[in-house]
Amino acid sequence: MSTRVTLSDVADAVGVSPQTVSRVLNNHPSVRPETRQKVLAAVQALGYEPNLAARSLASGSSGGVGILLTAGLSHGMASIFSAIARAVRERGDTFVLATADGHAPESVKEALAHLHGHRVTTVVVLAQRADVLAVLSSQRNRGPVVAIISGQHEFSELSTVSIDQALGARLATEHLLAQGRSRLLHVTGDLSWQDASERLAAYESVCAQAGVPGRWVGTDAWTGEAGAKVARRLLDSGLPDAVFAANDDIALGLCHELLAAGVRIPDDVAVVGFDDIPLARWATPSLSSVIQDFDALGQASLRLSDELVEGAPAHSICLKPQLVVRASTTKA
Repeated sequence: MSTRVTLSDVADAVGVSPQTVSRVLNNHPSVRPETRQKVLAAVQALGYEPNLAARSLASGSSGGVGILLTAGLSHGMASIFSAIARAVRERGDTFVLATADGHAPESVKEALAHLHGHRVTTVVVLAQRADVLAVLSSQRNRGPVVAIISGQHEFSELSTVSIDQALGARLATEHLLAQGRSRLLHVTGDLSWQDASERLAAYESVCAQAGVPGRWVGTDAWTGEAGAKVARRLLDSGLPDAVFAANDDIALGLCHELLAAGVRIPDDVAVVGFDDIPLARWATPSLSSVIQDFDALGQASLRLSDELVEGAPAHSICLKPQLVVRASTTKA
């Protein structure tokens, strides 16, 4: 059975004190260059791995980032999580992951306690519901916490990072109107999600300003199958001349059913999605969509976390989405 290499083992191999080895590992300037080189060589040769748990107890912090996931890994959530994890890794830091049911306040509280038990320096919360913000706001001595949330909220004491969902919906709706479309339909995602309700409200506002009916139909999922079901109903009841789908999966499922029934896209029905998933540009026809820069979102959340650690007051960052126009909305 192998024995874990200790700090003392490294010290004995080099002929220095354990305190000197510790100074080298913590990059202390008082160690001579030749000694530092010998210690680092011994660390590598012996395969020494620092006891991070003991280090966090001694310092009061692990130096890591806590990531709390409060919803399932949809395309958006998965992309945001990957962006944060990549940004943490590029900084040379580590992260601790916890999950919670965003519908259950006690689950969120337990997950936060778990992360604080790991003595993380800061916590980034991926939230799809404003209910999660209420839980965060109620926590005393919560330390630096940044919540990634879609749309607006009323918790000024919290630091948040978001992408402007209302602006994205306005861009999509205004684009359809600019193509001469007047019988619009918005297919929502699950309206218990903050981003779905934000997009619907903005769509209705733009339609009202343009003097056209703001028709919409709800779904309980964000899937291609949900879009296909809506398309089948529309084929029976009558087609709009443009559809703004709440995400690309819904849009692609809808397009698939309409095309199979002989509907021409965009000649008969123009379709625009949201998220710009990788498949959007390769679909036939290629799908117009609203781009959300999830990499920028992850990097902004870490920058804001750093500012909070340095003592900055709570504040929020809102990034702007962009519309990419492709063949699904523009006639050849």
